[in-house]
Amino acid sequence: MKNFFFILLILSLAASMPARSQNVQLHYRTGQWLYPDTLGKDARILSTVEMFRMDPWGDTFFFVDMTYTPQGVNYAYWEIARNLKFWDAPFAAHLEYNGGLLGSILFNHSWLAGVNYAIASKDGSKSFSLSAMYKYIQGLSKPSNFQLTAIWNMNLAGGKCTFSGFVDWWRQGDKYIFLSQPQFWVNLNAFEGIGDSFCLSVGTEVELNSNLFYKGFYVIPTLAVKWTFR
Repeated sequence: MKNFFFILLILSLAASMPARSQNVQLHYRTGQWLYPDTLGKDARILSTVEMFRMDPWGDTFFFVDMTYTPQGVNYAYWEIARNLKFWDAPFAAHLEYNGGLLGSILFNHSWLAGVNYAIASKDGSKSFSLSAMYKYIQGLSKPSNFQLTAIWNMNLAGGKCTFSGFVDWWRQGDKYIFLSQPQFWVNLNAFEGIGDSFCLSVGTEVELNSNLFYKGFYVIPTLAVKWTFR
């Protein structure tokens, strides 16, 4: 019950800041069913808060992920990224920070800097970006690393569906990590008879990761709902 009220608190805080938060997502992860010996036996709820805003000097993006067990929040992670440019070209300077915790274990601060290339269709229904970055992971014996990130977003079927996600690949000391989270959404307000202001989407996310927290490759699907703020 405490977890339920905590989720409601997150939703209410995001709803009170529509100018800053673009969407809030709730996911039911099935990884505990697929990998009970590795991820544990508790099915977990994942919440995501995302914000993306463009301005005359580039754009800002951040997201915050949190997972919940019957005992409480056991994982929190956030990223904030800034693309900065003063010119009319698809290239921008990219700055980013990553950090969080898993249980009582803190993730090392990660500072990233590099170049971003972004393109979008004229109607804004499709976009793609690619970032190549130097990644400094504080506290490692080999703190100097690199990361490549690709992000995409596609509105399909006249806006009724959205296919979006990202791919990260980076070196972390002596290992290489792959992470991708493609999402597919059905946008209810795009259907006839449903008001434009009812910005609820239902869909799924599939987390694909290799060597992220455990050795090996994992496929973790979710069932999800999303509310988009305008």
